[in-house]
Amino acid sequence: MTIHSFIIFDRHCNCIYKREYSHELNNNPLSGPINKNNDSNSSKLLFGILYSLKTIASKLIPEDNINELRSFNIGDFRIHFWESLSRFKFILITNKEVNIDLQSILFQLYSKYFIKYVVENGLSPIEFKYYEKDPKENEVSAKINNGKFIEETDKYLQTLSIF
Repeated sequence: MTIHSFIIFDRHCNCIYKREYSHELNNNPLSGPINKNNDSNSSKLLFGILYSLKTIASKLIPEDNINELRSFNIGDFRIHFWESLSRFKFILITNKEVNIDLQSILFQLYSKYFIKYVVENGLSPIEFKYYEKDPKENEVSAKINNGKFIEETDKYLQTLSIF
């Protein structure tokens, strides 16, 4: 059982943080890339899958029941998903053998680390989007590069039995 990636999407569908963990022999798991390939097709496809599954799930159940997408399998991986009220989406990609509910872990990543080191950081962007010259043409997505956030979330995830 291993964690392969930790990903955060903002409310504008941008991948603002992507941490990949390397679990190969003779390799430090923390040597994986950070914020590499955030704008790749795989990130966009993952967001599209999450959006589609949430939409389908909401239409399949009666309105008085609460239905929440928590996890699903794709091939050899299980995608664990949690969304904040401010519509930040937190995702952990693990082996499919991880059958436990990771909602509390994703909530901890949001409430304890994201709020403290990103939201309350005065140097962090508010919207994670900025414009170079013309707002209609050169929109660029900002990334979370806060060293303390990366360090603390790595430490927290390493303490888990599934890491």
